[in-house]
Amino acid sequence: NPLSVALSLKTRQGFDLEHTLRLWIVYNMKAIQNSNDLCRVLSNNERILDNPSAEVQRISDELTSKCNVPKPSQLLNEEVISNFIDVSLQHSAKKGDMEKEKRILIQHGDCEIQDYDSELEMGSIKQKTEKEMYLKAMTIFCDLGNGDAYKTDYSWPKLSYA
Repeated sequence: NPLSVALSLKTRQGFDLEHTLRLWIVYNMKAIQNSNDLCRVLSNNERILDNPSAEVQRISDELTSKCNVPKPSQLLNEEVISNFIDVSLQHSAKKGDMEKEKRILIQHGDCEIQDYDSELEMGSIKQKTEKEMYLKAMTIFCDLGNGDAYKTDYSWPKLSYA
């Protein structure tokens, strides 16, 4: 999810959370807009990490059936998949894994957007703009999950650059 990506970037690059969430939005928006005319096979990090072999096989099958990509000359075996997918790189805990229960900020369709812990002073202007960016990113994340963000008439948020 965008918060996991943003926190990883924040740790690795030292960017503030608002900036990293903005990057997540822009990168996803551009990737989707620039691939509108292409065949897409959709997946996500959670599905890949939950069952790498099954998800890689599903992706391969869809690439063949949906996108007319030739079938691989050999089956992908467990060793190849495990060499490619490194679950140890998953930094954030899965739902329910010793993570304290977060308050739901808003309900976006069937998607619950949970609160997060900001390092900024509660109620400060920076904290408010960070939370606004968080809500924009999480709304897009929900729309990626339900398919709305892939529609050509999807309304991407307007982003201001300070």
